[in-house]
Amino acid sequence: MTAGRGGAGEVPGRLVQPRQVVYHVYMSLPRPLCARISRELESELERVFFEQQWNPSEGLRRILLEWLAVQKFPRMEFRETRAGRRAALRGGPEVWEVAAAAGPGRAMSAAVGQRFAGTRTEALEEALAYAKEYAGQIDPIVAREERIARL
Repeated sequence: MTAGRGGAGEVPGRLVQPRQVVYHVYMSLPRPLCARISRELESELERVFFEQQWNPSEGLRRILLEWLAVQKFPRMEFRETRAGRRAALRGGPEVWEVAAAAGPGRAMSAAVGQRFAGTRTEALEEALAYAKEYAGQIDPIVAREERIARL
C-alpha cells in the first residue's frame, strides 16, 4: 500500500491500495524456474550436461523428470545405453524388456516371472506400472526392439 498523493479520488496522507494488473496467459509453454545452487553443484551439472550433450534447460528438465520418476518408482534407475538413457530396474532388466515380456496388457504373469526368475515379483510389477504410466516412452522402444529382433 502507498500513501495517497492527493490525486483524483484520493485523500492526502491516507493509505490506498495500489492497482494490481493480473495477466492470465493460457499457453503450454514451460514455466521458468530459478534456484540458487552452489558453485560445486553448478560445476557437476555442467559436467553432466556436457557428457550427455544436453543444453542446461534440457538437462535440468531431464534430471528433474528422472528424479520424480524414481520417487514414485523407487526400484527404478536410468541407465545410459547405446540407444540413449533408458529406465531399468536397479540391478535388473530394462523396463522395455519387462513390458515386452508382459505383452500389450502390461500385466504381471507367470511367464514374466519365469523370464526374469532372478528378479523379485514386486520389482517386475513396479516396472510394469512404470511402463503403463510412461507408455509414450516405453512402447516405441518395445516396438523398435521387436522390429530389430524380427530382422
